[in-house]
Amino acid sequence: MRRLPAIVPLLVALTAATGSAAAEETSPTQPPPLMAAVEACSRSALPAGRLVSFVGSMPAIAGAERMQMRFDLERLRPGERRWWRIRGARGFGAWECSDPGRAGFVFHKRVDGLQAAASYRATVRFRWEDADGRLVRSAQRRTAVCAQPDMRPNLVPGPINAVFDARPGLAVYTLVVRNTGRSPAGAFSVRVGSGTAELKGLRPQEQRTVVVVAPMCLAGTTTLAEVDADRRVDESDERGNAAPRRCPLWGGSRSRATGRRSIDSSDHEDRHPS
Repeated sequence: MRRLPAIVPLLVALTAATGSAAAEETSPTQPPPLMAAVEACSRSALPAGRLVSFVGSMPAIAGAERMQMRFDLERLRPGERRWWRIRGARGFGAWECSDPGRAGFVFHKRVDGLQAAASYRATVRFRWEDADGRLVRSAQRRTAVCAQPDMRPNLVPGPINAVFDARPGLAVYTLVVRNTGRSPAGAFSVRVGSGTAELKGLRPQEQRTVVVVAPMCLAGTTTLAEVDADRRVDESDERGNAAPRRCPLWGGSRSRATGRRSIDSSDHEDRHPS
């Protein structure tokens, strides 16, 4: 079998999971290395902006006429202990074949619309075959991981305080509201008991104190504090939007605490990771 010259062009093919494909040839000065890698890993709060691109390359070897490469897409979700191969991923799980007599083979795979939260990687298998289709050599490499955290905002209620209002039966509540997520939250409502207020939005990891006027609670009871009460914000976790808070008012009579700051109920708040 003749030795392949290093100046023979590479065969480069680009295949996307969206269905588009393109091929081009380049003329490198030396064959590519045997490797598998992540080319790009884009994160977004929207599925359309979440993608990963993999690349595999292999050099020609003596005695081999053709080179083949296979990408298998794998995913790991939070709480899982093992990686799972994604069956049916378009463009994955099939052998890609070079033209005969090439100095090397480079292939790219891209996946759009990734799920979050999850991590992705590819296992790439390589084969070299002679002119009769017999296996000369095989190898396997695994790419780095493309982590796709949930980029959406996450709104949670924090500590609450209150003072008696000048109007009988009402109290002025101050509730700390936090966005523990990775993207901004648009306008949303805040509710304490039966009273509501509006917040224009929160940046990631930002917190603000919101004033809500509502019927006064009774000492020793709990009142419900809720953020995004009307579900306008698409969040990474909707379960932590509402939480009971111990009534922060002292006593049961307005004459004892009018105009004075009450106790802080943060000692009894539900803890949320920032």
